[in-house]
Amino acid sequence: MAVGSSIVNLTASGLPTETEDRAYSFCLGTQILQNPSQDPRTGTLSFKISPDQFDVGVAGDAVGTTAIGLATSTNISTVSTWSAATEIQDNGISYGVFAVSVAEKDGDGGKVNVAAAGQSIATVVKNRTASSTSSVENTFESVSHGYTAGDAVVIASGTLPNPLQLNTTYFVIPSGADKIMLAESRAAAISGVGNEIDIIGSTGPIYLESDDVFVLERNGNTGAVTVSRNGATVHTYSGTTLATLRPFFWSRESSNSATIPVFKAIKVSGAS
Repeated sequence: MAVGSSIVNLTASGLPTETEDRAYSFCLGTQILQNPSQDPRTGTLSFKISPDQFDVGVAGDAVGTTAIGLATSTNISTVSTWSAATEIQDNGISYGVFAVSVAEKDGDGGKVNVAAAGQSIATVVKNRTASSTSSVENTFESVSHGYTAGDAVVIASGTLPNPLQLNTTYFVIPSGADKIMLAESRAAAISGVGNEIDIIGSTGPIYLESDDVFVLERNGNTGAVTVSRNGATVHTYSGTTLATLRPFFWSRESSNSATIPVFKAIKVSGAS
């Protein structure tokens, strides 16, 4: 598997001032996920999202302003004319496109919505501050945090209680709407209260960033494509193609930063 790369969208224009359904920037991957009948290896495209780079919501949360995914060679050659209402919402049937798209969640500026095939499959919380540490309850206060059990985060900065560390992946256990706990694994977080990290001291605040890993996996024998988040399947495309697939990035929203990537830690495996 490749070490990983990041995409920074440097477009000078785009949403929110223009809402045309056309790509303002795109890049095409050179790696190819082969036709299973020719070379039956399972192929994956994994990535992380930088949710704070998105400011524009799309009504209904069915599609995003920016997408990453896999597409057949035929369709990837027309990427600049793709529209949010057609190819990006494909379920792998009509166009041979397997896209994960992202935009700020409609009506909730504290999250981004993640969509596939015209439906919401996940939400990712934007960067948050957590304070008021309780070593008795092992909680941090973060009002209306929006996290769900198993969300992955890293502590980017702050004053940490033991044994927590900076830039280490932890998994959220919500403790009501305004408090969270942290676990060492997604399985522990899903199991809930009682599986959290026992923290020592009452320091803080800490600053949390999303560390969710999304993976598009193309089955090497059948061609079926799924999307997982932190190891759990969140979408299975109903269409299957045995054609060669290529990675792509498609955007019609300018990023909030010229240095922070919209998609990061991008890795491709099982490709030629």
